[in-house]
Amino acid sequence: MDNWEYEELFEAVNRNYKNYLEQSLSDQLALARTSYDFETVRKEGILEDIIVSTAMGEMILSHQKVFIGYLNSIEELLIKYNPNELSGLISIEDLTDLTTRINNVLISLKELQVDYNSKIES
Repeated sequence: MDNWEYEELFEAVNRNYKNYLEQSLSDQLALARTSYDFETVRKEGILEDIIVSTAMGEMILSHQKVFIGYLNSIEELLIKYNPNELSGLISIEDLTDLTTRINNVLISLKELQVDYNSKIES
């Protein structure tokens, strides 16, 4: 993670999302814009992709419904998460925290109502 510290990236994603919510955008639209804003960061590497996806997964947990497209893309990446592949890229403490966060997201996403309507309302 050349351009980001572990917590810094989580904070940046969350700050971006909250800024959109403060502009009176819906949860769904704020999430969509945040996803778009961090698309380049996600392409910087697997760790960045996992952190952004985890942060977005945590945001979704506050929604009443989860759009099937977000659910599938986040689950697809996080299910393949292997902490051994990230060893040495971040500290042991951060790796433990990330693993816990990912497990919480994966478990909690299964409990959310799925939205099959791709229309995002502002």
